[in-house]
Amino acid sequence: MMPPTPPKNPTLVTLASRQIWPQVLAVLRLEPLRLVLLHSEDKAESGDPAQRLKRFFDASGLVPKGGTTRQEIPCGDFEGILTRLEGLEVDPQTTLLHFTGGNKLMAIAAFQWASRRKILSFYLERANRMIWFAPSEEGMQIGEEALDGHIADRLDPLQLLRCQVDASELERNGELLRLNERGTKLSLEEISARCDREEDLRPFLSIGEREEGDKKDKEGDRLEYNTAVALLKLGVQSVRRSLRLKVKSSPGVSTNKVHEEIDLLFNFDGRLWLVDCKDRRPAEELVSELEKRLKLASFKIEQVQTLLQRIQDELSIGQLKTLKLDLLSIQDVGGLLGRTICVRRSVLPEEVREYAKKKGIEVIRSTELVNGLRVLLHAKAPATDGDLSDLRERFTRGSQPKLGG
Repeated sequence: MMPPTPPKNPTLVTLASRQIWPQVLAVLRLEPLRLVLLHSEDKAESGDPAQRLKRFFDASGLVPKGGTTRQEIPCGDFEGILTRLEGLEVDPQTTLLHFTGGNKLMAIAAFQWASRRKILSFYLERANRMIWFAPSEEGMQIGEEALDGHIADRLDPLQLLRCQVDASELERNGELLRLNERGTKLSLEEISARCDREEDLRPFLSIGEREEGDKKDKEGDRLEYNTAVALLKLGVQSVRRSLRLKVKSSPGVSTNKVHEEIDLLFNFDGRLWLVDCKDRRPAEELVSELEKRLKLASFKIEQVQTLLQRIQDELSIGQLKTLKLDLLSIQDVGGLLGRTICVRRSVLPEEVREYAKKKGIEVIRSTELVNGLRVLLHAKAPATDGDLSDLRERFTRGSQPKLGG
């Protein structure tokens, strides 16, 4: 069945939960004049997310000023939920129910209420599939539509981050990066060539909202700015750089200790993306270099071989721990739909790459920055002439053909 035509500028009744993206995408798609955020007394799972969503919609203008309200409902009393919903002053002809959030009991009760009142309802499934339920005298009609995640691309990733994070708050907003006039004229091929020559692409960026801490050059800055240029050229509308998070303050207790730094943050295709950049040689390579120099110095390498191997193994374990910490960060910062990218100068150890693959962490070599990001952000796009040329070059060199690194 084709998806139904929802009323224009409806009243949207929605179940709030920790995950903000279903709410944000639904509001962007439906443009409601009134938004009712249903939440339970559970602050962590429902109450606080509803409050953050209200602040976000009030500040963003996605819902008219004063149009977003919160309504508490029970979370474990089926009849109590129905009673509270029956008390809502809504017109069934101009009202929609969004029941992606909440617990199962809340969702079932809300769906039953909508069915009784002949209110059109929907559920936002993974991959942005919008499943519609239209009650009628003939029964329940079900339709589906694909929701384009790119409708959210214009939103500031900083505001989305504030809406998403629960246990943390921003200590530093970071720089706001966009392409300047010179940057917009650069082709992807030229950006790729300049990255290969390890040029600094900062002159092609408009850098706003800088703080004193951002003005001091640090090791790795070049790779972060070059990655931002590539992302912006690939369609990302803005990138935040060098954000810092601290533990959330509580009443009477102020916290200042930073516990997380984010190299790059951007919003693309209905997701928050975090990028971690490392432009220095991995410590394991330093061990190999030390081993070579000891041999050149006629040092009896057998005397320290076991020690060197142990140091190398320990350093490899350290990289694995770093990736695990990245994964924990993304769960809090990006939500279930969050993604993380690791941009690295050198090849990671095999066990680290395997762990990243299993956990959905994308690893891109800095030498293949543009193609790697293009394949990741535009996975469904057909291969370009540059991609095919890259494949031919790899075959010629006898290397394994693999786009994106």
